[in-house]
This record gives sequence, structure tokens and C-alpha cells, in this order.
Amino acid sequence: MVPRPGLRIDLIPRELPLVLIGFGGAALAIWVGAETVAVVPLAFLVSVRVRLRRI
Repeated sequence: MVPRPGLRIDLIPRELPLVLIGFGGAALAIWVGAETVAVVPLAFLVSVRVRLRRI
């Protein structure tokens, strides 16, 4: 993802520890039977707050 000129993308970690979210993503992958590679982007989006702003 390449931002356009005048667009600012901030990635802010959430308050929960990243290890806890990683274990939650791994447990979800095992419980559902999905591959871990498919769950990692979802766990990343849950652990990080994405903010888009125009400059």
C-alpha cells in the first residue's frame, strides 16, 4: 500500500500486549482449522489501530 501525497498513515499499537494477541490468533487458527498464515494479518489488524489523515 503506497500512500498518496497528502495522506498520512499512522499505525498505533493498542493497549493489549502483542504476545497476548499473538496467542489469541494462534488459538483461533488451531480452533477453526485455518492456516496460521491466513490468521496473522487479522491478528495484526486487531493489535494495531490504523489511522488515515489528510495533511
